[in-house]
Amino acid sequence: MSVKLKYAGKKKVFQRVLLHILFWICIVCYFTWGFGLGANVKLGFYNVLLYLPGHMIMTYTLLYFLTPRYLVKKKYIAFFTGLLLLILVCFCYAVLANLTIDVLPDSFKGATLNTGQNILPFIHVAGIAFSIKFLGNWNRQKQMTIEAQHEQVKAELELLKAQVHPHFLFNTLNNLYSFTLEQSEHAPEIVLKLSHLLRFMIYESREAQIPLAKEISLLQSYMELEQLRYGNRLDVSFVCGGDIDNRQIAPLLLLPFVENAYKHGASHQIDLCWISFNLAVEDGIMRFKLINSFDADDEKKDIQGGVGLQNCRRRLELIYPGKYSLETRAENDVFIVSLDLQLESNRQQNKESESYINQSPTLYDMEMPDSR
Repeated sequence: MSVKLKYAGKKKVFQRVLLHILFWICIVCYFTWGFGLGANVKLGFYNVLLYLPGHMIMTYTLLYFLTPRYLVKKKYIAFFTGLLLLILVCFCYAVLANLTIDVLPDSFKGATLNTGQNILPFIHVAGIAFSIKFLGNWNRQKQMTIEAQHEQVKAELELLKAQVHPHFLFNTLNNLYSFTLEQSEHAPEIVLKLSHLLRFMIYESREAQIPLAKEISLLQSYMELEQLRYGNRLDVSFVCGGDIDNRQIAPLLLLPFVENAYKHGASHQIDLCWISFNLAVEDGIMRFKLINSFDADDEKKDIQGGVGLQNCRRRLELIYPGKYSLETRAENDVFIVSLDLQLESNRQQNKESESYINQSPTLYDMEMPDSR
C-alpha cells in the first residue's frame, strides 16, 4: 500500500511539473509571436527569454507566497503591500533587462520598449496564472462540496432506512409472541415468513435500487403476516398491474405506508376493518394508492404525523427530487395515501424478479390466507 501511495505521489508531482513547463512554453510562444521584434521571430524569442525569469518571480511569488499567506487569510493590506513591492521588484528587473539589451550588439537595437510598458507583461502573465489557479481551486472546492453533500445524503438515507428495520422487526416479533402464547399453528409460518423478510432487509435493501417486483413481494409477505394476526376481522384488497417487472425502486420505500395502515388503522378498530392496496405502472409512472379504515374518534394518535410517514417524505425528497407527488389525507373514517412516482427502468431484464410474484404479468391479485 505504501509503495502505491509513493508512486501516486510521484506521479502527481510529475504531472504538476509538466503542467508548469507547458504553461511557460505557451507564455514564451505567446510573447514571441504576439509581441515579437517586428518580423524577426528569433530576436523576439531571445527577448522573451531575457524577461522570463522576471515573469517567474512575479508569478510564483504571487501564487505561492502572497496569496496563501495573506489573501486567503483575508489580510488584504499586507497582500496589496506585498503585491506593490513585487511589482517594484519586477520594475527593477525590467530596467536591468533594458540596460542589458542596450549593451548588446546592434541587432538588438530598437527591440526594447519603454520601462513602463515592459512592466505590463509581468502583471499580464501573473494574472493569467492566478486566474488558472483560482479556477482550479474553485473547481476542486466545488467537487469537494458536492462529494460532502453526497456523503451527507447517503448517510441520512442509511439512517432513515435503518429506522424502518427495528420498527418493523419489533411489530413482527410482537405478533410472533402473541401466537406462541396461544400455541397457534401459524407460529412456524410466521417464523418462515419473517426469515424471508429479514433476509431481504439485511442483504437486498443495501442496494440503491431494486426491482419493483421485489418490493411488492416484501409487501405481500408483510401483509400476509398481518393477516394471520387479524384474521377475518380484516378485509384486504391487493391489486397490482402494469409494467412492474421492468422498473426499479428504492428498497423499503412503500413499507412504512403499509405499516402505518395497520398500526393506526386496523390495530385501533374493534369491528371489521379494511385496507385497499392499488399499484399500477404506466409509461414509467408508478401510481400507488393505499386506503385504510380507521377510527376517527380515536384522537390519541395522529396518523398523519407519524415517524414512518415523515421518513417516507424525506426519503422521497432525497432520492426522487422533483419526480414524485405525495398526498396523505383523512376523510371521515378513511385515510388515503396517493403517490405518483417516476421510476427508472431495468437496463437488463431481471429474470429473478419473476420468481417473486407468480401471477399474471399484467395483473397481480393477492388473496390473503384464511386464519381459521
